[in-house]
Amino acid sequence: MAIRPIRNRLPLLLLALWFAAPPVAAGALPDAQPLLDAALSAPDRPYQGHLTVTQWSGRQTHAEEVEVYYSPTNRYRWEFLAPDGSVTRSIVSDGANETTWLAHPGKAVTGEAVRTATKLMMPERERELLLKNYRLSVTGPDSVAGRKAWVLVLRPLVAGKPHQLLWIDTETQIILSIKRFLPGMQFATIARFTHFKLNPSLSDVTFKLSIDSSVPVTGDMTPDFLSIDELEKTTGRETDLPDMLPGGFAFESADYFEVGKEMVRHLRFTHGLAVLSIFLTDKPVNLPRGGMSRPAPPLSPPGALRLASTGKVYAFQHDRQYYTLMSDVSRDLLEHIAARMIPQKKASRQPRPAVTAAPVDPAGRIRWTKMAGSVESVELTANRLWAKTKMGKSRDFIVTEASKIIRDKKLAKLADIKPGDKVRLLRYNSATREIKKIELAPAVSHWAKR
Repeated sequence: MAIRPIRNRLPLLLLALWFAAPPVAAGALPDAQPLLDAALSAPDRPYQGHLTVTQWSGRQTHAEEVEVYYSPTNRYRWEFLAPDGSVTRSIVSDGANETTWLAHPGKAVTGEAVRTATKLMMPERERELLLKNYRLSVTGPDSVAGRKAWVLVLRPLVAGKPHQLLWIDTETQIILSIKRFLPGMQFATIARFTHFKLNPSLSDVTFKLSIDSSVPVTGDMTPDFLSIDELEKTTGRETDLPDMLPGGFAFESADYFEVGKEMVRHLRFTHGLAVLSIFLTDKPVNLPRGGMSRPAPPLSPPGALRLASTGKVYAFQHDRQYYTLMSDVSRDLLEHIAARMIPQKKASRQPRPAVTAAPVDPAGRIRWTKMAGSVESVELTANRLWAKTKMGKSRDFIVTEASKIIRDKKLAKLADIKPGDKVRLLRYNSATREIKKIELAPAVSHWAKR
């Protein structure tokens, strides 16, 4: 069984969005924390540029060129180029929804845009972890794409964690380059603008992706940020991992998916910058020797300061549970975390603290969760349906005018849903239980059943 790549705008992102804040006065070096806050804020000025992304992993190197367009608020277009200049894929956001078009195999995937999904971990907590685990300093000015930039240096307080440098434009506070590396190792990622200019005349058309009707639009790339309790209730499986791990890693969020008929639970931990993913399976996971030796191509623009690279992998077994750890920290640190990541026995397990993230955050965004299973019953007059998870737990949900019902990649109605229908994905508001989207397996005809 092999773990498929996880699309997550927070823990395993492969580029970096570039953020802006009010300019810093010229002259003396600015304070480090205001520059950090600038990098954690959304841009307020439109721009475009040409970006190069290079990843080193051992003896292998992977490089890409990207045409970048950005306009407030949260509208962006990333066009990834082949060596001959042709577009291999495009990622376009209109501010609310994001579509990724892949030239090969010729399909598109949709989801919520970066910064529209509500995370479980609040930004203040993430910033607190970063300041606790890293020492900040500022040097410069330097030059990137013909523009002056301060260099914000983030040095970890624990050996084995990545160092990170950010080149921040002295005029606009937009990040022009990011470099992440492990000292003394052939392991680094650099994203750097080679051309950059402010462009207030970017049109709305730039942030719309025209897709031929013959191109299949599949999947749901909206990120899931489940608490451990939500993960346990949805999967019916207890997760005996602590909320804090060695190295300053704190639990961020969880998710689950299937590989074949096997369930894989995915827990994300962070220390404010790097992400540690832990995959839990009932069977061993087959991974390439030495971990992810080939840099995976970027699939989406990222958020915050995350600049994920190929990462290290460490796997072990405890009782009947298999654990696979993946992060861009050193292997020594991964082994140190694994050696002290002793699952808590049920008898001595302490109650988990209440989730601090509200179902609706201060910006008014909804936190969604998901399930899969089968339909138990439908009540048309009340616009409700009952569904059973794969672990046998029943839940009721509300269908609204905004709910999207899909069967066999086509829009359907509540009246088309029948008891026994297989639910591939049901995404709903964790507070109101209103359905955002439900994907049903194709209906099986009477003759097919025979």
